[in-house]
Amino acid sequence: MSLQVFLQAQISGTEQFLAAQSDEHQDSLADLMGRCAWLTLACEVLPRALLAELKLSPMLLGSSSAEQFLLVLAEEDVARANGFLTRAADEIGKLSGNTLRLVWASTENLGAWPIARKRLDDALLAKTVAPLAAAGTDITQVFAAYSSTEPETGDSYFETLAHGLPTAKKVGWHSEHPAQLVWDGGQYSWTLKEQSGADDDGILLPRRFAMDENGTHPVTLPELAQRASGAHRWGILRGDVDHFDGQLRRVGSIEEHIHLSVLFKEFFAGELALLCTLPDFWRKVSILYRGGEDFAVIGAWDALVPLARELQRLFEKFVEQNAATFPSLEARSISMAMAIAPDIATPAGAVFQEAGVQLQAAKASEVGGFRLFDRTLEWKRLADAEELKSALMRLVKDFRFSADYVHDLASVYRESFSARAQRRGKAVKIDKPWRTFMRLSTVIPQGRGKELNNVRNAVITNLVGKKTTGLKLRPSGRVGLEWARLAAGDK
Repeated sequence: MSLQVFLQAQISGTEQFLAAQSDEHQDSLADLMGRCAWLTLACEVLPRALLAELKLSPMLLGSSSAEQFLLVLAEEDVARANGFLTRAADEIGKLSGNTLRLVWASTENLGAWPIARKRLDDALLAKTVAPLAAAGTDITQVFAAYSSTEPETGDSYFETLAHGLPTAKKVGWHSEHPAQLVWDGGQYSWTLKEQSGADDDGILLPRRFAMDENGTHPVTLPELAQRASGAHRWGILRGDVDHFDGQLRRVGSIEEHIHLSVLFKEFFAGELALLCTLPDFWRKVSILYRGGEDFAVIGAWDALVPLARELQRLFEKFVEQNAATFPSLEARSISMAMAIAPDIATPAGAVFQEAGVQLQAAKASEVGGFRLFDRTLEWKRLADAEELKSALMRLVKDFRFSADYVHDLASVYRESFSARAQRRGKAVKIDKPWRTFMRLSTVIPQGRGKELNNVRNAVITNLVGKKTTGLKLRPSGRVGLEWARLAAGDK
């Protein structure tokens, strides 16, 4: 009887790859969409193509998602699998302008799954941090291969891929170009399915796009910005499940590993696709990327905040429902970050990269938070920021206050928040609380009418709290101010 072997592969360098757009691009959104589509599908297609080339059963595919996959092979098939992946890795490097690296490792199915998983992790880590030793190649050849920053196959490939994405029914692969994906063709092809359960042999790919007025093409970045209420701006929202890798390392069997991986992948694919069909989002948000435990969407700035809040609510419910199946489930929170383009002409890849930087900042301060307007909030504090934004908008729209009041209120924060406090995202205690209270009262003067003064007092309370003897400027207040500034139409 043949010895069973686990083979795991992963793609590294994805952040640099998704942000790498040349100045020649006329359509940075199409380029980013094409790159995201390729990255989402690469680790779905490659293991299936490998099994097809080796004439092995598709059931040997354990788990697959963006950036990694796991296969179960017989010992005698490992050498051929290594040859297949070596060719694919070389082509991936060329296609991505040497920003991506495909690495893999294999180990015998001996001992408990946690032990086998650790052997795989150690081997992958060695190849990732010491690629020269792992490759066993001449160092001059490796440096020559990685010294170029320009793609060898031309950047137009990803734009072309994006143009066919909305209407494609199948994704295909050919052995002559093992890194390139094609729509509705190829030596082997697989159906693209919109939801789990339909066509079990297909590949789950949520596709929801904010379409142009004719419904024929995804909107451009200027069109997307024009659909925002208030300031005409667009942005990118990214999210990532906290401690997910740690949970995968703690599962007790390969079956649990596969189950947990599929569970989270299907959650993001299903919920994102559904949310983007709702009235508040269908004309304003497009899905960019769906990973195994992360996601990215692009849209009008005013739709991204409510989308993030709703997805976080659904995630909490999802974890509660599956806690009985996975009692040790650590991935109980999700962190998100939103980056808004400074102007409409900003390349989409640059904003995607900034959203990634902001997401890492959110995780560095405290997991399970939302990073927006350069502040990290606990999810429960987002309601406070929205309440302040709504009150400020009432002052501007219902009581004819100038939008300049929002800028004046923001200046109080700029003067009072220290750099250290900004990084931590904590409330700042005011040294002279009465002076600050008087400044706020002066910026928003009392007016005639009980309703107006009630709204005014609610704004001040949201900014500094109710205890006048120990006033604190709340981070949620600054978020609410920036939110109101954009909602009022400030460019």
